[in-house]
Amino acid sequence: MSVSLLIAIVTDSVSEQALDIAEREGIKGATILPASGISQTPVKTFFGLTFQASMTLLFWIADHDTANRAAQALNDELDLDSPQQGLALTLAIDRLYGLNVPGATLPGAQP
Repeated sequence: MSVSLLIAIVTDSVSEQALDIAEREGIKGATILPASGISQTPVKTFFGLTFQASMTLLFWIADHDTANRAAQALNDELDLDSPQQGLALTLAIDRLYGLNVPGATLPGAQP
């Protein structure tokens, strides 16, 4: 079974919900980093000021199917296709060291 890295960049206000969604889909444990960024279309507020919400960067490692299922659940439940909501993506992992993912068959993964 292949392993994937699931990355979600979401607003701080929904980061706990994102963690709950991933756990419900079968992914336990995450790496969490505070983040900020500049969007292509800043959100205008009072008096023409722009607003950038604080973001959270979440990383999970899981088997390919679980990571993709969790990414879809994040998209559906956090409405990531709407502007300014965040994003979720998965990346295939070729090598994995230091983490035992059940069912992983990668070089360096623990059997």
